[in-house]
Amino acid sequence: MLKDIEVIVFDLDGTLYEDTHHFDFYADRLCEKLAPTNKEHFYKDYQLVKENKHPLKIGTVYDANHDFILIQQNGKVLRAVNWEGEKISDNVVKELYPGELKFNLHSLFSVGDFWWVPASIARHYGLSGVSANQSFLQTREYMMSADFQMKEIPSFKDTLFSLSKRKKLVLYTNSPQKDSEVIAKKLGFLECFDYKIFEGQKPVRTEENFIKIKDHYQLPFSKMLSIGDNAINEIIPAKKLGCKTIQIDAHEIGDQAHADYVVKNIAGVVELLKKM
Repeated sequence: MLKDIEVIVFDLDGTLYEDTHHFDFYADRLCEKLAPTNKEHFYKDYQLVKENKHPLKIGTVYDANHDFILIQQNGKVLRAVNWEGEKISDNVVKELYPGELKFNLHSLFSVGDFWWVPASIARHYGLSGVSANQSFLQTREYMMSADFQMKEIPSFKDTLFSLSKRKKLVLYTNSPQKDSEVIAKKLGFLECFDYKIFEGQKPVRTEENFIKIKDHYQLPFSKMLSIGDNAINEIIPAKKLGCKTIQIDAHEIGDQAHADYVVKNIAGVVELLKKM
């Protein structure tokens, strides 16, 4: 199946590297912008999420407008709880979320990876979207600096270089071009990518950008493979179009039906790519 693939679309964060210490830096930048009375609460909740002891978890959805945490399947809300984990009545859920969820980047967050954890907590404690974005950009600046050291994944770079000689590799990320290219250069494989899309507004524009990639290479979706760690951003939309998919499920929360292949880490991706 994978041998027929001609174009491989990679996410960046959580897909091309596994480092996580930048999330604490991000949390600090968010917290410093909160009101003093909320700082302790922020760190307490952040630690609880890391220990899997909070209602907010990877795989949930945070509705910033109503301050609800949603449990969903295929875009349909199954259950909703408030910040303390208390169940919201079924009638309220049906009224607020009657159809398929329409994710966006300002009020309805798919907490599909850890970037959205400190951001959602900060929004709960009153931080504006503008201030949250400032904190994100500060974090990306840190990631471009020499202070941010990244661990190399054994044989990953060699595998990408080998594949790039026979396949077209695409980088598709929500992050800005400047820091994304610095990070990919730090990892040593920026030049492997034939085509790049930055600030891609996943999941809002995922399908649109995959169509753009298909048209660019004049290939059917069946010849494309999407690799990512966020099911809602990179896996479900690509699978819907007819692409093959590999999901990195480090938190072991994924529905096996969402992806053609599910692996726990990048090493699992490497083993699959070697077969190509």
